[in-house]
Amino acid sequence: MLEELQRVVDTLAHRLGRAVAVDDLDFRLLAYSAHLDEGDEWRARVILNREAPPEALAWLRRQRLGRETGPVRLPADDDLGILPRVVVPVVYQDVRFGYLWLLDAEGSLTEEQLGLASEAAADAGAVCFRERVVSHLRAAREGELVRDLLSEDERVRGMASARLVEGGLFALRGDVTVVVARPLPVGTEGVDEDDRMALQAALNAASARLGDRGSLRLVRPDHAVLVMSSATLRRSPELPETLRTTSLERLGRSAKWRDVHVATGSPARRLDEAVTSYGQALDALRVAEVVPSFAPLVAHDALGIYALLAGHPFDQLGSHGVHPAVRRLLEADRELFTTAELYLDKAGDARATAVGLGLHRASVYHRVRRIEDVTELDLSDGQHRLLLHLGIKVSRLLGLV
Repeated sequence: MLEELQRVVDTLAHRLGRAVAVDDLDFRLLAYSAHLDEGDEWRARVILNREAPPEALAWLRRQRLGRETGPVRLPADDDLGILPRVVVPVVYQDVRFGYLWLLDAEGSLTEEQLGLASEAAADAGAVCFRERVVSHLRAAREGELVRDLLSEDERVRGMASARLVEGGLFALRGDVTVVVARPLPVGTEGVDEDDRMALQAALNAASARLGDRGSLRLVRPDHAVLVMSSATLRRSPELPETLRTTSLERLGRSAKWRDVHVATGSPARRLDEAVTSYGQALDALRVAEVVPSFAPLVAHDALGIYALLAGHPFDQLGSHGVHPAVRRLLEADRELFTTAELYLDKAGDARATAVGLGLHRASVYHRVRRIEDVTELDLSDGQHRLLLHLGIKVSRLLGLV
């Protein structure tokens, strides 16, 4: 698309003998001609940064260009370093794609020249329209293949992997990692179609940061999936946080949502094994929902013992994982439960436990004796410590704490 758009811009610039630029609807620069006439500070900053500076954006939005259908003359703004210019909406089949810009410091553009600019804007709109159609078709094809890539059927996964690579939709760069974003509703209302469109927009924004063929996208009923090479994620470690904030922005930060959790699976060796990383990311989301200390950004590699426990259905954990000793501890004293958990997390280090709880070490020893009395376990015995530690973690996963 950019090559075609550049041809439209260069042709018009040559015919009018002045600089031409095309922006998208967010005033991000898509194409621009050589500097054929006197420029201004705004044009220089846009070319340098590929987008208008914040103060210029505010000025542009005050012009209410979204309502215009033909060429509009905009006045100068000395404070912002903006010379007079003409803007022409880039529209095709009643769909607006952006704006075509011409500097006109002397107000010398004739009606005939404005007509040429309108024709070029229409040509630019046709280019953008074709790109949108191709993009939608590509997204639909990509979505189908990513669904197959995450299938339980090994043969289906293998075929999808091969087609994604052969079709140029994904560039193989070693192992792959899956990142999943899930909105958390405040009430019982779930993710609707508008919300899924917002998640798709957030995925598209994240994918654009990774470059062409750098990732694969899929929106499922209640979460969004991003598959990428692990090397790409290492180069962009901020991506999970970016996906979270962008998702919240696209969802509108309404009272419907209390947050968006984003989880990262462990790397899978091959693209056709991405389903393993995907499953791990879903496990990490389950843990983050019931153990708030992991939220809102959680990596499967950081789950510790929870990674092992989360791989089992919670109903099985409930029937087999909570030892009677843990239940007695929960019923006796939640303060003892907290002490036991930290003491075991610190590998029986009374000094570290005392610091973590803000207690004297003697108080920790006293509580440990009480824990042993209540649970009927000997915390100097490794097997007893393991049993109690696992039981405590399972009780957290089951929401008993």
